Amino acid sequence: MSATVAFDDHLRAIGAATGRMTAAALAAGPDAPVPTCPEWTVADLLAHQGMVHRWAHAHITATEPPFADVDAVLAEVDPDELPEWLAEGSDELVDALSAAPADLDAFVFIETGRTPLEFWARRQAHETTIHALDAISAARGEIPPPTAMGVTPAFAADGLDELVVSFLSRGRSKLYDGAPFRIVIAPDDTDHAWTLRVTESALTAERELDDYAEVWWSGAAAALYAGLWNRGGDITTARGDAAVLENWHSRHRIRGR
Repeated sequence: MSATVAFDDHLRAIGAATGRMTAAALAAGPDAPVPTCPEWTVADLLAHQGMVHRWAHAHITATEPPFADVDAVLAEVDPDELPEWLAEGSDELVDALSAAPADLDAFVFIETGRTPLEFWARRQAHETTIHALDAISAARGEIPPPTAMGVTPAFAADGLDELVVSFLSRGRSKLYDGAPFRIVIAPDDTDHAWTLRVTESALTAERELDDYAEVWWSGAAAALYAGLWNRGGDITTARGDAAVLENWHSRHRIRGR
């Protein structure tokens, strides 16, 4: 079953996650470390997310993005003003997505089988949701449970689908250790399932459940969503070698916009 979340729900998710992110950032302060992104402070995190919102906005509106990188943001925006600056960029992004035509012709950087408009709404919904969890980790001083994301199982399944079908199937697998094998990802609170096929040359993903897969990961959709983005999450290895999940955490460091 394909994970499907409506366009308007993706827009609402951008705003909701931005709200969680700014609230957590204000509680933590700009200099607080981010446990889920050990090289970043809260200021770095907000600068990154605000830059990405404006980068997406530029593609949607066919304009030039105002910032090239995080350092450029931090050189111009006062750290104490970053939460408000982030919220402004989020609102502008949602407005641009809302106003864009359904047949928008715009750049996309991964193939998802969706229109450019749908792609950008979905990508920024999940980008912001995951980074909101990062901000919450800074406010709490530890990696929070996936429930802190405030997402439904259907939304989490949509994020899993984007991750495993679109992001991961883009080259050689980092999980291959000498023999091909299959991984099933099966949330226990939705009827979605994915089978990843790990070979020497590639990692591919299908929206199906392979009963004979050598490795089987289960848990709540939100836990799988956070966990496979390397943000905590209680993932159960119901079948197979637990070292495969350890390899995932150490080898798959996805930095998608």
